[in-house]
Amino acid sequence: MKFIEEPTNCPCCDYKLEKIKDQLFCRNTACSAQCLKKIEHFAKVLKIKGLGPKTIEKLQLAEITELFYLDEAEVYNTLGEKIGIKLLEEIEKAKRADVATVLESFSIPLVGGTAAAKLAKVINTPADITVDKCKEAGLGEKVTENIITWVNTEYKELEEFLPFTYTKSSVATGDKVCITGKLKNFKKKADAEELLLAAGYVLTDSVTKDTKYLVDENNSTSSKRSTAEKYGITIITDLNDLLKDKDNK
Repeated sequence: MKFIEEPTNCPCCDYKLEKIKDQLFCRNTACSAQCLKKIEHFAKVLKIKGLGPKTIEKLQLAEITELFYLDEAEVYNTLGEKIGIKLLEEIEKAKRADVATVLESFSIPLVGGTAAAKLAKVINTPADITVDKCKEAGLGEKVTENIITWVNTEYKELEEFLPFTYTKSSVATGDKVCITGKLKNFKKKADAEELLLAAGYVLTDSVTKDTKYLVDENNSTSSKRSTAEKYGITIITDLNDLLKDKDNK
């Protein structure tokens, strides 16, 4: 029986790999493969049209900040004037992104749209992020650890080169929704939360008198369920019904 030898170094940058729970990770923040994926994710979240993998390769981008200092003539020569003009316009629009979108775009581990939206309610710029602010936003311990590490390392190095205006995210004023237990139609709770946020609902981690709906698809006996019954709060047994109801209004 032939065994495959486990690699010890990153095949891209030759940095020593770190093994965590049978998975290998390259921790070199300057690894070109990681940088490429980060730029792709950045462009996708900020909705920079025309900045796909091929364009990133053509422009020879190695860091996110390089996007904001592209030479106009070089862009036109590389992509053609028509495409180049559109791309530069898209990049200019991205500078006006709200703080939640900017945070989500930086590929911070465990910080997706939901965590970024929660944090954006208590800060104005990434420089405002502290452990206390993360706690106020209701973020978990691991998420907090990851984002504080990012602020103290990567963001600190990039801050002076980032031209964002950090528009304040619009504050949701819709009905408050709380989720308890596992969801049947969503593998990740975060996916469901993003849909609820997009539909205008306000997410809460606990049930109070102000909560409009409790999503409980498993008919649980949780304290959230008991509190919801006590206050006469509407209990939703299928989250899709709540989302469909919003679409029909």
